Amino acid sequence: MKSRKQELEQSNASYKELLEDQFDLIKNNFQDTGKKALWIGGALVLAYGLTKLITSSASEEDEETEEGQVIEIIPEPSVSKKVKLKKIVHHEPKEESAVVSALKHQAIVFVLGLAAKKLGSFLNELGEKEENSGS
Repeated sequence: MKSRKQELEQSNASYKELLEDQFDLIKNNFQDTGKKALWIGGALVLAYGLTKLITSSASEEDEETEEGQVIEIIPEPSVSKKVKLKKIVHHEPKEESAVVSALKHQAIVFVLGLAAKKLGSFLNELGEKEENSGS
C-alpha cells in the first residue's frame, strides 16, 4: 500500500510542478504582452501630445460660446419660462504656435527648392533641344 501512496504523491508532485511551470510561462507571457501594450500606449499618447502641441495655437483660450451659438436665459427665477436668444460672438483669429509656423516655413522652403531644381532641369533640357535642332 505504501508503494501506491508514494506513486500518487509522486504523480501529485509532478502535476503540481507542471502546473507551476505553466503558470510561470503564462505569467511571463502576460508580462511581456503588458510591457508591449504599455510601450504602444505610451507611444500613442506621446504622438497625440506632440500633435496637440504642434497644432495648438500659442494663445489658446477655452471659450464657452461659439459664434452664432443659441443660448438659453431664464429671465426671473420665479418664472419657469425659458427664452432663447441668439448671441453673436466675434472671435479674433488665433495665432499659430511657433512650431507650426516653423514647420510651414520649412515646408515652403523645401517646395520652392524642388521647384527651382525642376525649373533648372527644364531650362537645361530646353536649351539642349534648341542646340540639337539648330545644328
